Amino acid sequence: MKLRENTEIIDLLKTFIRLGIAVVSAVTIPSLTLLPSTLAKPEIQHHSIFISRSNTVNFIIQPQFDEVGDFSGGFAPVRIGSKWGFINKNGQFKIKPQFDFAGNFSEGLAAVTIDKKSGFINNQGQIVIKPQFDDVRKFSEGLAAVSVQGIAGLSANGKYGYINKQGQFIIKPLFGAAGEFSEGLAPVRVIGESYGYINRSNQMVIKPQFYDAYSFHEGLASVRRGYINKKGQIVIKLSNYTNSFSEGLAAVQTSDKWGYINKQNKFVIKPQFDAAADFSEGLAAVQINSKMAYINKRGFTIIMPQFNSAGDFTEGLAAVQIGNKWGYIRNPLM
Repeated sequence: MKLRENTEIIDLLKTFIRLGIAVVSAVTIPSLTLLPSTLAKPEIQHHSIFISRSNTVNFIIQPQFDEVGDFSGGFAPVRIGSKWGFINKNGQFKIKPQFDFAGNFSEGLAAVTIDKKSGFINNQGQIVIKPQFDDVRKFSEGLAAVSVQGIAGLSANGKYGYINKQGQFIIKPLFGAAGEFSEGLAPVRVIGESYGYINRSNQMVIKPQFYDAYSFHEGLASVRRGYINKKGQIVIKLSNYTNSFSEGLAAVQTSDKWGYINKQNKFVIKPQFDAAADFSEGLAAVQINSKMAYINKRGFTIIMPQFNSAGDFTEGLAAVQIGNKWGYIRNPLM
């Protein structure tokens, strides 16, 4: 085992000791050997597995919700029964359940749906853009993609355009589909054509040519079977499905397993998972034997497989599902 790897393990052990978390599976490094005394070793062949003393993680907000979103700006959307509201990090409702749907806050606004129409609220629960759209995306770089059937004299016929935070169309509804702006560009599907990328002035910077396309992250965008740069050039060519780059790594599928590559198209974490999400705050959710776990960027399993579903860590918390209820756990690395 290399010295750098040993140092990282020691740092991780110190973190988990500080948090009161036990190590389950033998870890041997120079002058330090930790062996489990009473807990059984999980039947999984990955790196060292860290779990809590009760064989589960500690919930910051207990599983109690039927559906949830991510924390942003100190709030997270949650559903109880048929209505959505917003809670704070203590699990207390700050905006009572009243919406048919609610999305994550982004740039101070969150999408909500009332009677099949969507608009936006602020963090006080006040409607700032009235529900009038058939579909919406979150605000990003000051704009949000929305679709309309026809409002304010527009005959949009379900096409997508972009509004500002005053609800005014900055880019008229012209597209069959539209994604979020990121790094100055947004993927759009031209009616009758493929996906390309526009800038905030509605100039087609990368011509329509892709079967599907996603927003840029860390200078690259995931398209069908690979990644492109901002010139539209394919810089990483792959034959399977891909996720966006996040924290220097991207989840990609090869055969029936998922692993993580770097921007040189080298596997940093070999394909071994049944499903894999993006890295966020140093951890990524992965599926192992039908359960979700969290790994770090070296492939170490930090939180053992135990969840039915698991979200990204944001603001130190991640939504996880146990049985049919959702709650929130904290990031053990923070």
